[in-house]
Amino acid sequence: MIKFKVSLLAITLFAFSVLSNATNNTVVEWAPFVKVASASDQELIAAASQVNAGFLALQAGFIKRELVKKSDTEYADIVYWDSQKNAQAAGSKVESCTVCMGYFQLMDMKASETSGAGFSYYSIIKTW
Repeated sequence: MIKFKVSLLAITLFAFSVLSNATNNTVVEWAPFVKVASASDQELIAAASQVNAGFLALQAGFIKRELVKKSDTEYADIVYWDSQKNAQAAGSKVESCTVCMGYFQLMDMKASETSGAGFSYYSIIKTW
C-alpha cells in the first residue's frame, strides 16, 4: 500500500513539471497535496525541512523549493530544477527515500489525487 502511495505521489510530483523559462531551461515542479487532518503546519514544515536537507539538497540540479498553502488542508510543493532530466532522476529515487516517507505520511493520498486543479492562490509558508 505504501509503495502504491509513493508511486502515486511520484507521478503527481512530476506530472505537473513545466518549463518556467525557455531561456534558462529552469524546470518548475508543481506538486499539490492535501494534508491529513491530524497534522499541524509545524509538523508539515518540520517533515518538509527533513526532505529538503536529507534528500532534495543532495540531488543534482536542485535549485530551490517552496511550500505553499491554499487553505487549512490544501498545499503544494514547488521545486525548481536546472533540467527536466535532473528532476526526473530525483523522482526515480523518491521510493527509496526514508525521510520522504515521513513527509508523505502527513499527506492524504486519496484526496491529493484531485488537489491543485484550476486557478488558485497560495501563500508561501516556507522557502529553502
